[in-house]
Amino acid sequence: MYKCEMCEYQTRHRKSLKDHILVHKQVSEVQMYKCKICEFQTKHRVSLRKHLLVHKDISEVQMYKCEKCEYQTKRKGDLKQHSLRHRDISEVQTYKCEICEYRTKQKEYLKEHFLGHKDISEMRIYKCSMCEYQTKYKGYLRKHLLVHKDISEVQMYKCEMCEYQTKRKADLKQHSLGHRDISEVQMYKCETCGYQTKHRKSLKNHLLVHKEVSEVQMYKCEMCRFQTKHSVSLKKHLLIHKEISCNV
Repeated sequence: MYKCEMCEYQTRHRKSLKDHILVHKQVSEVQMYKCKICEFQTKHRVSLRKHLLVHKDISEVQMYKCEKCEYQTKRKGDLKQHSLRHRDISEVQTYKCEICEYRTKQKEYLKEHFLGHKDISEMRIYKCSMCEYQTKYKGYLRKHLLVHKDISEVQMYKCEMCEYQTKRKADLKQHSLGHRDISEVQMYKCETCGYQTKHRKSLKNHLLVHKEVSEVQMYKCEMCRFQTKHSVSLKKHLLIHKEISCNV
C-alpha cells in the first residue's frame, strides 16, 4: 500500500498517491490547469478535461443515458454512480462509517461524511475571501462563491415551466421535480411512517426525526444550549446571535 505522510490516505496505486499529494500543496507550488472559457482551474489535468464538457452542448458530445429513468450525463463515471440509486442496498457494496450508523453506496459520500465527525482544528478549512463563510468541503466553497457573482457573470439555469432561474444546475433539477406529478417521478418513502418525498435529501433529513439524540451527530451552538440534528438548523439559529450583537 502507498500511504500519504500528511494524512490517513492510502492506496494500492502509486499514481493515485501522486495525485492525492496535490491536495496538500498550495496553488503556488504546483502547475495549475486553467479553463480558457471560465475561471475554473485545477491541479489535475484530468479534472480540467472533465470540466470542459460543461461548456459543450449535448449535441457535440456523447451522452450517457440511464435505462431506468430520464437521467443523462456527459460523463460515463457519473452514469455509473447514478445507476447505484436504482439498485437495492443489499445488491451493492456499501461503505460504512466507523463512528455512527451512516452507510452509503458511494465511497466519495463516505469521505465527505467523515469530515462531519472531525473537529475544525484537525483539518483543512476552505474559506471565502469575500465573506465569513468557511467549510470543510472544497465543493461547498465552489458552490458558495456563486453567491458573490452577478448573474451576468455566470451561466444561469432556467426553468422551462416558470420564471425560476438559478446559478446551480443541481438546484434547477430539484426545482423541476415540483412541476411533475408524483406518478412521474421516483418517490422516496419513509419505512417508519407515511412520509414520502420527491427529494432524496429531504427523506434523509426526515429520517433523523425517528432517531434518538444518542444515535446521530448533533450540531451544537457555542453561544447557548441550542442543539439540533440538522446542520442547516444550526446555521439559521446562529443568525439570532448575530442580530442580537448587531442591535446592542
